[in-house]
Amino acid sequence: MTRFSVRNMAVFSAGFRVFFPLAALAAVVILSYWVLLVTGIVSYLPSRFSPVSWHQHEMIFGVVALIIIGFLYTAVPNWTGRPTPTGWTLATLGLIWFLGRVTIFFSALLPAWLPLIIDGIFLPLAIIGIVTALVGGKNKRNYFLPILILLFAGLNIASYVAALGWIDYDEKRFFLTAVFFIIFLMNVIGGRIIPSFTRGKYPAIRITTPAILLPLSAGLILAVALAFLFNASPMIIGGIAFFAGIVTLMRSLSWQGWRVAADPLVFVLHLAYFWIPVGFFLVAYGGFFNPAAISPAIHVFTVGAIGSMTLGVMSRATLGHSGQALKNEKILTIIFVSVNLAALSRVILPLVTDGNYAAILQGAGSLWILAYGLFLLRFTLSFIRPVYPRY
Repeated sequence: MTRFSVRNMAVFSAGFRVFFPLAALAAVVILSYWVLLVTGIVSYLPSRFSPVSWHQHEMIFGVVALIIIGFLYTAVPNWTGRPTPTGWTLATLGLIWFLGRVTIFFSALLPAWLPLIIDGIFLPLAIIGIVTALVGGKNKRNYFLPILILLFAGLNIASYVAALGWIDYDEKRFFLTAVFFIIFLMNVIGGRIIPSFTRGKYPAIRITTPAILLPLSAGLILAVALAFLFNASPMIIGGIAFFAGIVTLMRSLSWQGWRVAADPLVFVLHLAYFWIPVGFFLVAYGGFFNPAAISPAIHVFTVGAIGSMTLGVMSRATLGHSGQALKNEKILTIIFVSVNLAALSRVILPLVTDGNYAAILQGAGSLWILAYGLFLLRFTLSFIRPVYPRY
């Protein structure tokens, strides 16, 4: 009889098997509870964050941060030939992340330092596994990633410190800056994988992207992030965002995503990136003409760009690394359509109608929950089943 061991369990054999389902489940649960809060159906939130700040914090530093680590724990071994944490180490990281969600939710009932430590240590600890693999594999091209994630972890800690009132700063600015750090990461990593996957499957599509667009877009995105962090004037933010929109749009169009529209697994990645220039143009519009447009613009990034990219990348990575064929399925198409409809309804309806705001949130939230719920339905068994060699 084989002795039970976490080390022998398939679910703890790779980062994506733990972090992707946890993140998807959190995306469903947190968004569901947020909709209940904002519509007044429930009011219980014993957190030191306000309801809006709790929603923003958890979606950024709870859900998206975990997906980023799950992606890197899957991609870095391919880049370096070195492993990232598995077994008990991986299980412990998952437990720390879960305890972070619990302590943040109940933070008003706990000593102030406890959620700060538990939630604050997850990303720094997770980074160790990435650094070890990158340095061991001498993968200097990606040395910037741990630095970026460490800055991201700093924003997480700073937002909680601001919510406690220990510093005189609106924690929402840390959240906005964190969103642009994620967009920066999407711009770099997405700029590698989107044209690569497109060329790999459709060699007839000749992609030529001017090399200058990567550093230019990266610099402009960082400039927007810093402008929000240091509370620059709306005109400055709008001006930088306008040029960021132009450059990212040029990158997006150079990849010719419209030519793979019939291939959801590839097209969703193009669509995710296309949301980025749309978001920057809306930020520019908000900075120049209508400050109220900033909120829809941020949801272009979070629901449209990040939502589409995370679901597209998680689906593709799970299929590939669980021994399944990279083929399109109806359920995947429904997932991708649902998250993009959620973005459209969350962004457009508040701008063009005076309709019931709570109803708009309920509709967009339901589509988001459907997308991530279907992801769990499709892939839960893939996370727990071992991959057997094919003969």
